[in-house]
Amino acid sequence: MAWQSESIMARKGVAKGVRGAHHFITEKDQGKYHYVYGPYVDPVLTVDPGAVVSAETHDAFEGAIKHESDSPSKILNFPFLNPQNGPIYVNGAEKGDTLAVYIESIVPRGPQPRGTTV
Repeated sequence: MAWQSESIMARKGVAKGVRGAHHFITEKDQGKYHYVYGPYVDPVLTVDPGAVVSAETHDAFEGAIKHESDSPSKILNFPFLNPQNGPIYVNGAEKGDTLAVYIESIVPRGPQPRGTTV
C-alpha cells in the first residue's frame, strides 16, 4: 500500500507499514449497535496493529428513512441516531495512545444510503 510507505509514522518505524490480517464484522457479528463509546462497551473484535477491517454498517438512521415522504421527526428515535460499529480492540494499544486509521473505501448500501442533515 502506497499510503503506508509514505506515512511519517511508518518512516519513523512506529507504524511499521505492514498490512496485517483482514477481518470482517457483519451485522450479525456486531449484534447491538452503540451510540456512544466508553469503558462499558466490550469489543466486538480484537486485532493486531496493521489489521484491515471491513464492517457492515447501518446508515445514520438505521434504514428508517426510505422515502422522500418519510418524516424524520415522526420516524426517528432521538437521540439514538448514527449507530457505530465496534469497538475494535487493538492488541498492544494502551490508554492515551493515538491510533491511526486509514479508510480505504466506503461502499453505500441499502435503499437510501445518503448523508442527511435533519
